[in-house]
Amino acid sequence: MKLCFDTKFGPHSNYFLEKIWKGLLDGPGNLDHSYFTYLERYIARYGEGWEGEKFSEFLEPKLHTIRRDPENKWVAGMDIQPVININTSDEFQFAPTLKCQSVQRIQIDYSGMINPFGPAIFIDYQLLDHASLSRMVRNDGFPTVKDFLYYFNEDFTGNMIHWTPMIYE
Repeated sequence: MKLCFDTKFGPHSNYFLEKIWKGLLDGPGNLDHSYFTYLERYIARYGEGWEGEKFSEFLEPKLHTIRRDPENKWVAGMDIQPVININTSDEFQFAPTLKCQSVQRIQIDYSGMINPFGPAIFIDYQLLDHASLSRMVRNDGFPTVKDFLYYFNEDFTGNMIHWTPMIYE
């Protein structure tokens, strides 16, 4: 199934593609040479002014993504086709087809009943402590918890889709 990614966070690049590429290259080692074909195609198509390579050594890898999934369509074993510009004439698959390794439930609660100092964030119904939250946020491609909460700024229930074997326990 297609999984679309934005390339901007506000007016600036979020470097999600570069972070995903970095995670694939740094990952479990099962990435074949096709990765480079996708990277070359991307640079050929969008490369004018592209500076992701310059910053890639400083980027932390993006290892999963969070989506609303009310019908729970995402399940382990599914194919993931990572794309940008979905359903447009400019749609582009920027990485090889990946396998969904696992899906975890994520909830963000802004009620203040659980955490009076900010939102409470749960993965598979387990409340995240600050260290786990910081790790999850970086693994989802956000530089800080503040940036993550700026994007997820209201109650949220959805799924975390993993294309690597890592999970939160």
